[in-house]
Order: sequence, then structure tokens, then C-alpha cells
Amino acid sequence: MIREIHGSKPVCACARVFWLTFIFALLLAFPPLSGAIEAGAPIPPEKFSDDYYKVYGTPNLTLSLERSNVYQGEQTSLFLTLTNKGRITSFQVNEEPGANRREEILAAEREQELEKQRTVAQDVSVQLVAENESAIDVKRAVAFPGNIREGQTSPRLEFPMEVYKNARPGLYRLYALVNYTYQRDVAVKGDEDHPESPDVFYWYDSLSQTIPLTLKVERKSGAEFEVQEISPIGLQAGSKDNVIKITIKNVGNDTAQDLVARLRPESGLYVSVDESPIPALAPGHEAELAYKLDVSKDAVPGKKYQLKILFEFSDSYRDDLTDTENAYLTIESQSFRLIWAVVLLVIVAAGASIVIVKRRRKS
Repeated sequence: MIREIHGSKPVCACARVFWLTFIFALLLAFPPLSGAIEAGAPIPPEKFSDDYYKVYGTPNLTLSLERSNVYQGEQTSLFLTLTNKGRITSFQVNEEPGANRREEILAAEREQELEKQRTVAQDVSVQLVAENESAIDVKRAVAFPGNIREGQTSPRLEFPMEVYKNARPGLYRLYALVNYTYQRDVAVKGDEDHPESPDVFYWYDSLSQTIPLTLKVERKSGAEFEVQEISPIGLQAGSKDNVIKITIKNVGNDTAQDLVARLRPESGLYVSVDESPIPALAPGHEAELAYKLDVSKDAVPGKKYQLKILFEFSDSYRDDLTDTENAYLTIESQSFRLIWAVVLLVIVAAGASIVIVKRRRKS
């Protein structure tokens, strides 16, 4: 066996090789802490105690609404834009670069330039929330405008929404929840061997803003329609040329002029005469609409089918107005009809029997 002598203690050569290999593997698996942070990567705040400059100020996003009024029953989009009004509020020198240290002078210049990015709002997201969700439904609630620099305005952000028909006219509150990150600090460390390529370290932080918005819900017209009655209330599957009469009332405060009421039935019902014109319908007055319907033989017995009535009209202030109302009818089963037919036959037979008995008694 080969031995190496170090003082008075013999060491086996193979053992030495084993321990050197083991230590090398540990160094690969767990590198020294000083080399664990790459230049340019976000690092803990304590690393910024000796940077050249300390800058104060943050992004400040303001919001403008392209349109602040909507109508009852309207499906539309709100368009928002964000403007970054952030600014640098103060600039403080932490330490001066060495007069004869070129790498420090270049590092300080680089840091001073990078500190200007502190007011950039990065990875901005905007979530629009309606305070009263029973009146307003925001269909797509989040938009991502990206980065917004100081003094810059974002592209138009679209938020499709629906204002429910039962939303009362008035003012409604929405909130824009704005989230973004910003460069809280930056440190540049000069490299004596490569002065033009200093190491740069960033520290990012996140900010949130809640911006309230006011949306005015209006009614398009003073004329407002309400279904009062439908006759008949049920039809048989597979039946043809059914005449449906729907009574409507103007419950608004303005006269509907040149009114055309078009019927748009649910699938399974087919309308052959689909419109009913009315020259004028004053407030408080009623009108009867008449349509002709066919029912599919595959219509589901017992199901309520929707009849949408689309109103096209003018009022005292506007032309080309539209509104909708719904009526419902039930599809009757054959057995239901047969039961009624049997009941009627029984009644008729009973009546006839009574008449015959009375005649026999008289005779």
C-alpha cells in the first residue's frame, strides 16, 4: 500500500482522493453565497445600503373614462385609459465615487441613469368591479396594458358589460383595481477589470391603487312597455297556424310613435306573421298584438317557451329606439288534451243521460 507521510501521521492516498472529490461535489451543489446572486437579478434590500444614490418617488396612475353614461338593458363596452403622473420627488447622494477610480465613476453614472426608471409602472393590470352586480355585469373584468412610463398614457382598455333592464336610473359606483410593480432601488457595483460593464442589482416592489368611477344609468326613452296578458297560454306540440294574442301596456311617461312589435320566439316555435304595427301608444294605454305560430312536433310538453318581443319605435325626443319584453307560453301534451276531451265527453254524456231520464219520467 502506498502512503504519503505528512509529519508523523500516515495518510492513505486513496482516502485523500475520496475526500477531495467529496468536497468538490459539495462546492458544486452549494456554491459560496457571494456568487449566488446574479447581476441584474432582484436581491434583498440589505444589499442596497452602500449604493451611490437614493431616489424617492413612485408611479402614480390616474384613470379617465371615455363614456360615463349607459342605458338600461344595454350591452356595451366601457373604455378606460391610464396615465402615469408619477415623478421623482427627491434625489439624495449616498456616497461619491472615488476621484481616481474609473470603475466607480462609470458605475455611479450608470446608476444615476437607471434610477430614472423608478417611476415606470411595470406589468400593469386593471380589474373593473361593479359595486352593484345585480344592476351591472362586467363581462371581461381584467385588462393588461403592460408598462406605462412617466407621462405616458396607456392604450384604450375595453371592458364589455351589460346593464340589466331592471337597473334603476341613477348613479352607480365602479372601482378600478390597479396593480403593478416598480423599481424601488438600483445599485451598480464597479468592476475594476471591466469598468464599462459594472454589475447591476435591482430591487422591485409592488403597488396597488383603487380608483373609484361613477357611471350614470339612464333610460333611453320615456315610453316603457309591459306585457299584460297572453292568449292562449298553451299550445299543442306539432300544431299549426296558431293565433297568439299578446296585450301590452305603455307604463312610461311618453308616447311611443310608429311602433312595430316583432316576435322572436325560442327554438321549437316558428312564427309566420312576426310583426304587429301600432301607429301610436300613449302612456297608460294598451294594445293587442297578434301573431301566427307553428309548434314543432319535437317541442317539449310542459316546458315554458320564451317569446321575445322586440319593439322599434320613436318618442318625443329620439328616433330609432329599441326595447324588449318577454312573454311565455306552455307546450301542452297530447295526454293533457285527451284528458280534457274525455272530461268533456263525460260531461256531455252525463247531461244527455239526465235529459233522457227526465223525459222517461214525464212519459
